[in-house]
Amino acid sequence: MTAADLTPDALAKLEAKLMADLEMVRKVRALLVEHKIGGGSMAVAPTTAPAVVLAPQPVFTPRPPERPREEVLKECLAATAGRPFAPQDLAQRIKEATKQRPGDKEVKTFLNRMIRQGSAVVHEVRRGRPGNLYRSLLPLPETSSASEGEQTDDVGRSDGASS
Repeated sequence: MTAADLTPDALAKLEAKLMADLEMVRKVRALLVEHKIGGGSMAVAPTTAPAVVLAPQPVFTPRPPERPREEVLKECLAATAGRPFAPQDLAQRIKEATKQRPGDKEVKTFLNRMIRQGSAVVHEVRRGRPGNLYRSLLPLPETSSASEGEQTDDVGRSDGASS
């Protein structure tokens, strides 16, 4: 596969082809199981041979497709909450979200694309290996934990003011 193959239409065609192939494999397997008796020899007529009970074969069930990678990357970018971050910090967030470490080129390409779209900016230009600091311009994701955190902060302030 090449990068040109990674279009929604091309992936949909590939998925349809693979599903058709999978269906054909299931049909052929069912025919083989139906006509086999014992050690793999084809049965002509099972009139003289005792009936053989075959164990059910596990059937492959495809998992639902994972969330689109772009969606996961944008969520991780938005989770930075507008604070400056290094590309390594974003890569770590992506790894925590997907259980897979992203490549350096993937993170850099994504950040450059977000800068072009106006969803991120270079916060501080730094030389050397760590690279620049970036800042997200995406709106903060609304979660219940953020509102709970604000409530605990308010409680902490009121306790500190009363003592």
